[in-house]
Amino acid sequence: MLAESVASGGATAVALDLFGDVDTRAAAAAWHDIGSGGQLALDGAALLDALARLADEGDVDAWVAGSGFEARPDLLARGATLLPLLGNPPEVVRRVRTPGWFYPWLAARRVPHAAVSVAPPVQPEGWLSKDARACGGWHVRPALTAVPGGGAGHYFQRRIEGVPMSVLFLADGHRWHIAGIARQTIRPLGGHQYVHRGGVGPIDLPAAALDALRAMVDSIVGGLGLVGLNGIDFILHEDGPLLIELNPRPTASVALFDDCVHGELLLAHAAVCRGAALDALRFQPLRAVRGSEVVFAPHAGRIDDETADWLAGQGWCHDLPVAGTAHAWGDPVCSVSARAESTAEVDRLLAERRRAVLDAVAHAASAS
Repeated sequence: MLAESVASGGATAVALDLFGDVDTRAAAAAWHDIGSGGQLALDGAALLDALARLADEGDVDAWVAGSGFEARPDLLARGATLLPLLGNPPEVVRRVRTPGWFYPWLAARRVPHAAVSVAPPVQPEGWLSKDARACGGWHVRPALTAVPGGGAGHYFQRRIEGVPMSVLFLADGHRWHIAGIARQTIRPLGGHQYVHRGGVGPIDLPAAALDALRAMVDSIVGGLGLVGLNGIDFILHEDGPLLIELNPRPTASVALFDDCVHGELLLAHAAVCRGAALDALRFQPLRAVRGSEVVFAPHAGRIDDETADWLAGQGWCHDLPVAGTAHAWGDPVCSVSARAESTAEVDRLLAERRRAVLDAVAHAASAS
């Protein structure tokens, strides 16, 4: 997604990730594997080695961090010494991902957010156990089942009724511009009740809720000096938006709102991180509703040649696995997208396409 945004804007990207998907390699001039032995985990040494080699070669002048660094601000800092980092400083990431600092800071600024405790609640019913240094929702579970001593990022959040949503915005340290608001797709997967699957947007909010969300973004951007692309996950509650977490980096919503600015979002991110004024960017209205959803493997298996070719032949299929790729239960197989005039039609198309991918994966398993 990030490499495609750079390529769509007319620039050249080198991709570093754990997958090396077909479309990632097609969008990038080169790809470097920074995975840890097929465990879907970031290998810090591999990342630093790749950044050092790119710096020595001299063709790459900066890098952008996506997801996976929530628990590794130290790795961001070390990487920034090798090649300039375009994004928020590692210290900002550390603070945002330290619940004992971040949520009291929000309270002091009167930013509406979910009730949070770093200590186990006396009455755990209605509370969730979470890890601020993880992503994707796999770590979220009822507080009743929480494991004691969950680590530095472990905290508890009261469960909130409402619609899970997110806002993606571009900031220059003081000012900001909302790229789009999305409704998040959160569904169970096995014993994991709150797995993030994707999103649909743009979504219009009621005027009062939108004003409250803008005030939230304004307070956070000014207080932390955020730069570049950032995302806030929130619950649209009957009393208005309540912040769940802040992602101080480009988020998955880039796939929905990439063309909200002339030259695409990743190049706009790079420009403001290098000091360009927001006023110098050419923002434009989004012309359709878009959706994106990750499809997770329902069982262990392998993507055979036929399935890989079928996936690559669908214009709405992305993050395409290379033929021969093995997957365990719950691993991401690919993602599907849809574009239509309404959220209802996008939802219908995403469900239809998700089922088609799962059928293809099941057929491959039965044929093996």
